Amino acid sequence: MGGLKERESQRISAGGSTRGKGQKVGQPIGRGRRGRPKEERELKIRISLSVFPSLYGDIQKIAYVQRRSISELIGELLIQYRIDHKEEIIEYERIKNV
Repeated sequence: MGGLKERESQRISAGGSTRGKGQKVGQPIGRGRRGRPKEERELKIRISLSVFPSLYGDIQKIAYVQRRSISELIGELLIQYRIDHKEEIIEYERIKNV
Protein backbone atom coordinates (compact mmCIF):
# COMPACT_ATOMS: atom_id res chain seq x y z
CA MET A 1 0.00 0.00 0.00
CA GLY A 2 2.94 2.34 0.56
CA GLY A 3 3.58 2.36 -3.18
CA LEU A 4 0.08 3.63 -3.93
CA LYS A 5 0.42 6.60 -1.57
CA GLU A 6 3.82 7.41 -3.03
CA ARG A 7 2.54 7.31 -6.64
CA GLU A 8 -0.46 9.46 -5.71
CA SER A 9 1.83 11.98 -4.04
CA GLN A 10 4.05 12.12 -7.13
CA ARG A 11 1.02 12.52 -9.41
CA ILE A 12 -0.32 15.43 -7.39
CA SER A 13 3.04 17.17 -7.16
CA ALA A 14 3.71 16.67 -10.89
CA GLY A 15 0.35 18.19 -11.82
CA GLY A 16 0.87 21.16 -9.56
CA SER A 17 4.31 21.97 -10.96
CA THR A 18 2.95 22.74 -14.45
CA ARG A 19 0.85 25.67 -13.20
CA GLY A 20 2.24 29.15 -12.67
CA LYS A 21 3.05 30.22 -9.11
CA GLY A 22 -0.04 31.56 -7.41
CA GLN A 23 -2.16 30.42 -10.35
CA LYS A 24 -5.63 29.14 -9.48
CA VAL A 25 -6.99 26.03 -11.13
CA GLY A 26 -9.21 26.93 -14.08
CA GLN A 27 -7.39 30.17 -14.90
CA PRO A 28 -5.50 30.41 -18.16
CA ILE A 29 -1.74 30.37 -18.01
CA GLY A 30 -0.23 33.58 -19.32
CA ARG A 31 -1.36 37.17 -19.46
CA GLY A 32 -5.02 36.45 -20.02
CA ARG A 33 -6.73 38.51 -22.71
CA ARG A 34 -4.87 37.73 -25.89
CA GLY A 35 -6.21 37.61 -29.41
CA ARG A 36 -9.47 39.03 -30.66
CA PRO A 37 -12.05 40.27 -28.20
CA LYS A 38 -15.13 38.07 -27.83
CA GLU A 39 -18.09 39.04 -29.97
CA GLU A 40 -21.52 39.41 -28.43
CA ARG A 41 -23.40 36.72 -30.34
CA GLU A 42 -25.40 33.60 -29.69
CA LEU A 43 -23.25 30.51 -29.49
CA LYS A 44 -24.25 27.15 -30.89
CA ILE A 45 -24.81 24.17 -28.63
CA ARG A 46 -23.76 20.63 -29.42
CA ILE A 47 -26.47 18.00 -29.55
CA SER A 48 -26.56 14.32 -30.34
CA LEU A 49 -28.92 13.24 -33.09
CA SER A 50 -29.71 9.67 -34.09
CA VAL A 51 -30.46 9.05 -37.77
CA PHE A 52 -30.38 6.06 -40.05
CA PRO A 53 -26.99 5.55 -41.73
CA SER A 54 -28.54 5.60 -45.20
CA LEU A 55 -30.23 8.95 -44.49
CA TYR A 56 -27.01 10.43 -43.10
CA GLY A 57 -25.07 9.23 -46.12
CA ASP A 58 -27.51 10.88 -48.52
CA ILE A 59 -27.43 14.13 -46.53
CA GLN A 60 -23.62 14.07 -46.66
CA LYS A 61 -23.80 13.78 -50.44
CA ILE A 62 -26.21 16.71 -50.70
CA ALA A 63 -24.03 18.84 -48.41
CA TYR A 64 -20.95 17.96 -50.46
CA VAL A 65 -22.57 19.01 -53.74
CA GLN A 66 -23.86 22.25 -52.18
CA ARG A 67 -20.45 22.86 -50.54
CA ARG A 68 -22.06 23.28 -47.13
CA SER A 69 -21.86 21.46 -43.84
CA ILE A 70 -24.53 19.14 -42.54
CA SER A 71 -24.82 21.47 -39.55
CA GLU A 72 -25.72 24.35 -41.90
CA LEU A 73 -28.33 22.24 -43.71
CA ILE A 74 -29.99 21.06 -40.52
CA GLY A 75 -29.80 24.54 -38.98
CA GLU A 76 -31.65 26.08 -41.92
CA LEU A 77 -34.29 23.34 -41.84
CA LEU A 78 -34.86 23.89 -38.12
CA ILE A 79 -35.16 27.66 -38.61
CA GLN A 80 -37.81 27.11 -41.28
CA TYR A 81 -39.59 24.57 -39.05
CA ARG A 82 -39.67 27.12 -36.22
CA ILE A 83 -41.16 29.74 -38.57
CA ASP A 84 -43.79 27.29 -39.84
CA HIS A 85 -44.82 26.35 -36.28
CA LYS A 86 -44.87 29.76 -34.63
CA GLU A 87 -48.40 29.12 -33.31
CA GLU A 88 -47.19 26.13 -31.29
CA ILE A 89 -44.45 28.24 -29.70
CA ILE A 90 -47.02 30.89 -28.74
CA GLU A 91 -49.31 28.18 -27.34
CA TYR A 92 -46.43 26.70 -25.32
CA GLU A 93 -45.58 30.11 -23.87
CA ARG A 94 -49.25 30.65 -22.98
CA ILE A 95 -49.46 27.27 -21.23
CA LYS A 96 -46.18 27.74 -19.35
CA ASN A 97 -46.86 31.46 -18.60
CA VAL A 98 -43.52 32.48 -20.06
